[in-house]
Amino acid sequence: MSLLVSTGKAGEATSLMDAFMRGRSDPAYFCSFFMGRTLHDGQADFMLNAEAKVNCLATSNRWGKTTLLCGRHLHRGMYKVGAEWRYMNEDGTMDLPIFTSLKYETVHTAGEWEQASFVWEDALKILGESKRLAAFVKEFPRSKPPHIKGINGWKWLFRTLGNNASGIDGKSIYYLSIDEAGWITGLDEMMRNVLRIRIADVRGIIDLVGTFKPGISRDFYKMCVRASAYTGVAIDFAHGSDDDSEGTPQSLDSSIEKYLRQFGIDLTEYKDAFERGLHGL
Repeated sequence: MSLLVSTGKAGEATSLMDAFMRGRSDPAYFCSFFMGRTLHDGQADFMLNAEAKVNCLATSNRWGKTTLLCGRHLHRGMYKVGAEWRYMNEDGTMDLPIFTSLKYETVHTAGEWEQASFVWEDALKILGESKRLAAFVKEFPRSKPPHIKGINGWKWLFRTLGNNASGIDGKSIYYLSIDEAGWITGLDEMMRNVLRIRIADVRGIIDLVGTFKPGISRDFYKMCVRASAYTGVAIDFAHGSDDDSEGTPQSLDSSIEKYLRQFGIDLTEYKDAFERGLHGL
């Protein structure tokens, strides 16, 4: 028997399970069908391709970080992305009992609760608006500390980092998102001493998301520059007018390079290392 769900277009219907299967490999479709949110190109690209152990996303205000982070947690949690090595058989089939019993936790965090709560509140709003998505969620209490739990055994926790990342220590995390990373003092030390360890045993990933704060975001800058050198994706800064009609943002210029050197970040070093890698030197 097939459970049919209307797509909202006259004369069209789609199987919920067909949509669920497609959503696994098509995150943009998942966000549209199950969350009721249409991703712009930048969000869709990050959802699909940001699969490194540590992913950096530095954006402007109003870019849509909150929607993206909701999509990342909901998508990864519903499919238990990254844990396939535990529940997939050698012939490519899924071991359903293992899939449903597997403990799978994702954590959204920030330096302060007010920052972390934006994603929690948006997730509750999405669940209230989407019956398709709510069908896969077992509970989402409003009591604190909050969490969202899926029918497949996935649990999404919302926390603050605390001192030296003590707020999330002791957990094995498949997906960890850190919002407003530009505000976090000592981020590099937390990454080395706690955060990377929390994802290591389950082969999880970390998203560092935020906007650059001049004079504050030293560690976040450093990680974004490393990611830029590794991936070849340029870091761009908009100069002058905020009007999009003025043209595309200019590339990192000499004034920005000088600014980054104050934080011990020499872009030439990363550029040279990247070019040596391209030429196999």
